[in-house]
Amino acid sequence: MIEIEEEVVSDDPVHALPSGGVVPGFSEFRDLLPDCGPELETARDLAAYVLWSSIVEPSGYLGRPSILMSKNWMTNLWSWDNCFNAMALEGLPWLAADQYFSIFDHQAKDGRLPDYISDGFRSFSFVKPPIHGWALQRMRERGLVDEAWLAASYEPLSRWTHWWLTERSASENSLPHYYHGNDSGWDNSTVFESAVPLESPDLAALLVLQMDTLADIATALGDDRQSEEWNARSQRMLDMLLDQLWRGDRFVARRVGSTEDVESSSLLTRIPVVLGSRLPTDVFQALAEDIGSDEFLTASGLATESIRSVAYESDGYWRGPVWAPSTMLIVDGLARGGNSDLSGRIADAFCSNVARSGMAENFDALSGRGLRDRAYSWTASVFLTLASQYRTS
Repeated sequence: MIEIEEEVVSDDPVHALPSGGVVPGFSEFRDLLPDCGPELETARDLAAYVLWSSIVEPSGYLGRPSILMSKNWMTNLWSWDNCFNAMALEGLPWLAADQYFSIFDHQAKDGRLPDYISDGFRSFSFVKPPIHGWALQRMRERGLVDEAWLAASYEPLSRWTHWWLTERSASENSLPHYYHGNDSGWDNSTVFESAVPLESPDLAALLVLQMDTLADIATALGDDRQSEEWNARSQRMLDMLLDQLWRGDRFVARRVGSTEDVESSSLLTRIPVVLGSRLPTDVFQALAEDIGSDEFLTASGLATESIRSVAYESDGYWRGPVWAPSTMLIVDGLARGGNSDLSGRIADAFCSNVARSGMAENFDALSGRGLRDRAYSWTASVFLTLASQYRTS
């Protein structure tokens, strides 16, 4: 693991936003979580317990009460799982803020965020995808983000975005890239089987949304010039994404410096649907049709590799199983693009399967069986969010 303590920012506005409270006992904690309806009450209780029991007190590098990925063996805080956990804490906004800022507390001077942290160490060996702007905007809409949170987030979120635009872009006319599958969070996705560094469409899409969020924050803070600049950057990134990686019926990934498309049947290249109404109508509709086909959508949720692919594996990590974060991003994008029917069906399938199979790390896309770690906090958080906001039945 690579530690760069001397590069970590120590005078950032984030550090002026102290942790805001004391974690309540389980019963009170559970009652402050979103209502999921009587038919999912048992699953909601389990989700609440998985989250509550994964909280650790501040210690070492964990300067705030922090929700670990799991108390089993994934006992770290990764730089994107914290966002999904924050989004579920509607009744505990101070704890949501602590989850969000826990990673930014360790931002390097160049803007990079650590891959993960624990009480005893932090790793900068990889990064994780820039979902932080997308997540912050969702939480603003739900009333979690107050003025202090908003003001404290602008500079660190700006630095994180600039890092992708400078350190991970080959030129001003190039899309940003991943060095490794781990940088995307989809560690062993077939997208990364033969080509790195890689321009992957999900990365550009997430940065479009992150820059949209920065533009909105700048406006809220009274800086119209910065807002205009972020809006212009966002539109340019979207134009480049469509021009360089859209093939008329699908998005593709491409190795940096190459004009050759990467062959893959991964759901990862469908993640740009998270852009919702920011996409041209025909592009959005093509993505929705693909996502809703029987290649990806099963009774258990969205397979992360087409079930018809020769690379599909029932327990193949990101080569088949249903995962919470990919489901959340796609459901939200479909809803924002106007396809509430498909977003609701996917949310229904995921929540119903979680109610049967528990808060597992991931799930067999065909049988629904829980796989790997059986008490994953982001699975619990995504379940709570989908069940309370997107489910139709």
